[in-house]
Amino acid sequence: MLNSKSSRLASNPYTLGYNPVSVAIMASRTAQHNASFFREHLAPGMDVLDVGCGPGSITVGLADIVTPGKVIGIDIEPSQVALGQSRAQKLGLSNCQFETASVVDLPMADQTFDAVYGHTILMQFADISSTLSEIKRVLKPGGLVGFRENDLSASLYHSETSSLKEMMEIFRRAMIHNAGNPDIGRLLPSVLSQVGFDLVSVDASYSYASTTADKKVMYAAMAQLWKHADFPTQAEKLGWITSQERHQMPERLILEAKEPDSFNAIPCIEIVARKRE
Repeated sequence: MLNSKSSRLASNPYTLGYNPVSVAIMASRTAQHNASFFREHLAPGMDVLDVGCGPGSITVGLADIVTPGKVIGIDIEPSQVALGQSRAQKLGLSNCQFETASVVDLPMADQTFDAVYGHTILMQFADISSTLSEIKRVLKPGGLVGFRENDLSASLYHSETSSLKEMMEIFRRAMIHNAGNPDIGRLLPSVLSQVGFDLVSVDASYSYASTTADKKVMYAAMAQLWKHADFPTQAEKLGWITSQERHQMPERLILEAKEPDSFNAIPCIEIVARKRE
């Protein structure tokens, strides 16, 4: 039986869903790229927890860095845990494990890990204080956390009528409806400090397609995501968009990709903090 904390998380839908397109986007993430800001703080022999690990593409990279230390990836979705386990087995990583678990109610003893990493996990919660307190519980004194989160309201678009802007605003609205916070990035320094962490570093950057070819690939991926993700269906059911608007969006995105002045950039906040001793 789920306790109240796990039930709250289980009742909040994952806004992207676990369709093949969403999972492929998650699986494209690597420790080398998406955890580059945290890698320098890791060393062989450290034990690391990856919260909201998805299909484990970052987790296995962390395991490679801290060998012979162990890395455990947790996700509330069993299908993602299975993908992570398969990935680790194929790579022959004996120090990398995956468990189905909730970040708001971790099944680990106090002071188990040297470090905890999370990628776009905190934005799934409107209130992250209790989540961070639970993460702090399983950290050893002086242990580190590293988070890479978005702040979608600070996104840049070439035009107010951009189709991609419209898509991302619908996604943002759905995330808020699903009890998340798509603008969590700006809050991380203050909330981490409030729950008992000392800041080590904070960085902000933008993710964007820098070449025409990259832009074409990105827009094509967004068109496919729109077709398969959960939030467009949710938006139509809630009356935010019409059926016609939903079905027209992929074509609009592909056409926008061909516009020479089309541009967008999504902000990423990368933060490292240490548990107060």
